[in-house]
Amino acid sequence: MNEIQIKNLDLNLLMVFRVLMDEGSVNRAAEQLGRTPSAVSHALGRLRDQLGDPLLVRVGGIMQPSPRALSLYQEIQPILARIERAVQPPAEFSPTTSTRMFKISGPGLDIVATEIVRRMHMEAPESGLAWQPLSKETMGQIVSGEIDIAFGNANFPLPAGLKAKALPPLKRYVFARHGHPASNDWTTESWMSWPHVVVRVPGSTNGTVEERLDSLGLKRRIGLHAASWSGIGAVLSNTDMLGSFVALCLLEGMQNEHIHVFEPPEPLPDVSFRVIWKSELDGDPATRWIRDIVLTTFDALITEADRRLASFDIIKPHQSGHR
Repeated sequence: MNEIQIKNLDLNLLMVFRVLMDEGSVNRAAEQLGRTPSAVSHALGRLRDQLGDPLLVRVGGIMQPSPRALSLYQEIQPILARIERAVQPPAEFSPTTSTRMFKISGPGLDIVATEIVRRMHMEAPESGLAWQPLSKETMGQIVSGEIDIAFGNANFPLPAGLKAKALPPLKRYVFARHGHPASNDWTTESWMSWPHVVVRVPGSTNGTVEERLDSLGLKRRIGLHAASWSGIGAVLSNTDMLGSFVALCLLEGMQNEHIHVFEPPEPLPDVSFRVIWKSELDGDPATRWIRDIVLTTFDALITEADRRLASFDIIKPHQSGHR
């Protein structure tokens, strides 16, 4: 069978074919297309000749598709839909009148979600936010359009079809309750001797602290595995556990809880967050607007975290015997 060259195929014929499949009638298809029935029949005849298949045959007054027609319809339907979307003028977006429900995925940082909603409603009071935790499916959900924006660690390759903006790297500190015994003798040994709070975000590869400790031949004792940072400040201020986080993750805890801030006795890798969106929507006004909201929220919260951090007398480590 001769291969059909796409350059010889008229896209308009496929558009007529799709409507014929939808309507099942030459007359109804003609009405939908704004053409005469004879013009629709002629277009179908040309497509039959080009593909070498009857495609649609009248049986008992009904147009019945051939197996090739059913297969062709399934293949071209999403392609034609994408072409139609691509040639449409950009949709207008007005925050003041928008009622759109934006879908954002991120780790369990309540203060980030709260601040994003606050900033959204200042400009778009009728809009909404559907917050979804990060998962292994998040990147695919951005590609499929189920999620508008995601943010998370930047320590994994970005899948094809996505774009991202990296945020400035953030330094990790160690946090503990005020009056913690480790504050009197802060060394690598005391850091490892107390139990630790570890936050594991689903879908993230945030294992850099463990990797760093492994490279030093160190192993910390885990006192609590948590799925989000919500309430971590209260946990630290009421137990003898330690937490090795960036200040942004403990922003509320630094204000509401009585805690110490320590310099890690051994250097830890910085944390890099990034905001991720679908490449196709890079110039979409609504996507650009919510992306700017997320980015400005991060900038403001990071600045506030640095301000609160500056109010602490950060405890430096004593010389340790570990090397």
